[in-house]
Amino acid sequence: MKRIAIIGSESFLARNFIKYVERKYEKTEWNLYLYDRAEKSKSKRHYYVQINFGTLESIRKIDFSVDILMIFIGKTGAVQGFEDYQQFIKVNEIFFLNILNVYVEIGSKALIIYPSSRLLFKSNEKALVDESSALGMRSIYAVTKYAAEKYLEIYRDVYGIRFVILRICTPIGTILKEFGNYGTFEIFKNQAEKEGKIRLFGNGEQRKTFTHILDVCKAFDLIIEKGNPDWDRYNLGGKALALRDIAGKIANRSKVPVEMVEWPEIYYKVDGGTVVFDSSRFDKEFGMEYRNILDDEK
Repeated sequence: MKRIAIIGSESFLARNFIKYVERKYEKTEWNLYLYDRAEKSKSKRHYYVQINFGTLESIRKIDFSVDILMIFIGKTGAVQGFEDYQQFIKVNEIFFLNILNVYVEIGSKALIIYPSSRLLFKSNEKALVDESSALGMRSIYAVTKYAAEKYLEIYRDVYGIRFVILRICTPIGTILKEFGNYGTFEIFKNQAEKEGKIRLFGNGEQRKTFTHILDVCKAFDLIIEKGNPDWDRYNLGGKALALRDIAGKIANRSKVPVEMVEWPEIYYKVDGGTVVFDSSRFDKEFGMEYRNILDDEK
């Protein structure tokens, strides 16, 4: 039986992964232990403990004797980080370090899995972005994600911890009934339905790797099943799309026009431009195949 602790279990990504596990595995195959700041968990099927990540005493309630420790806790938002920088640093760095310190104190041998972001990388219009490509962080949020990656590296070198970082470019979709799609598709859908048009910033030519949430969950699953990956950082793949491609598809289906508008200045500065991941390292090692998002999207 796989024993997996999920820290930040009430986050959108974690809740999708929990649902994915419930669909695929019997309780006799995987046992999940959930931890977050909320008083109660939205999942009623698994062991849950409320944790105050600001205190080591509370963090010691976590069962670190598991096989896998997935750390989803964190604040997201490239623009929001400028206004709420203290909370971003507190949650994404201080809370993260608190967890690592108790992990070391207890002598845990669990493999840590940590999701990271495309926003670490510099825009590249000409080439794919692999794990060693140039960095170009443009937001406080991105810096905190990079800091977490470096903390893992330092703790590996000093204390011998094991970890895998999965860098996710742009997730879309959901398998949670109470949510619609996630990300760009849902934004454009809502605009088409509520405004009768789709607003596209700039010329819409900037491209990203879009990864369906089912493929994100599948990637976590593959890492857990292997248990001892060859590398500690991977870029996750998907479908490289320009925003105008997505806007055009939804506009055609909804029979609404696409309106080109100027970027809000701060969003343009922190967006990061074109980032298309080279995921060949992950795909080869784990035999990963991806959904055709543009065809599957309804």
